Formats: sequence, structure tokens, C-alpha cells
Amino acid sequence: MGRYVAAVSTPRYDDIGRRYATTHREDPKLHSRIFSLLGESRTVVNVGAGGGSYEPRDRRVLALEPSDVMAAQRPPTWRLRSEDRPHHS
Repeated sequence: MGRYVAAVSTPRYDDIGRRYATTHREDPKLHSRIFSLLGESRTVVNVGAGGGSYEPRDRRVLALEPSDVMAAQRPPTWRLRSEDRPHHS
């Protein structure tokens, strides 16, 4: 029979990501690889965006980060707070 994994009460990066922005350094090789794969695309969806270390500054980026701890480490100008989001009826 299949095995089940118990649900974790907090997302992993809510625990290990607390000091991510101060301890993580961008890897130049990974950075180059990511940017070469983007090609001429003008819009990027970054799933698991973290602090935005590898996001291009010259393109439109939609960053999706499920961890509030990680999202809070993004520069303030990059964050859309829930109260700033448009609300549809």
C-alpha cells in the first residue's frame, strides 16, 4: 500500500528562510544560465520566487511566493500587499 507523509504545520521556508536574504548569495553560474534561458521573453512568472535574487530587472515579473517569511524579504517596492490588490465583487 501507499505511504502517507504527515502534513507539516508550517511551510519549510517559513522555518529555514528567516535569514535567507542575509545569508544567501546569488550564484553567478546559475544567474547566467537562467538569463540565457529567458531569451527575449519580456514577461516572466517566477514560481517559488523567494527574495527575488534571480529575477531580471528589465522585464515584467510575476513573482509567486507561498512563504510569507520569504515574501517579506523581497524589497518593499516589489511586493503587492493584500490590501493593495484589486478586489472583485
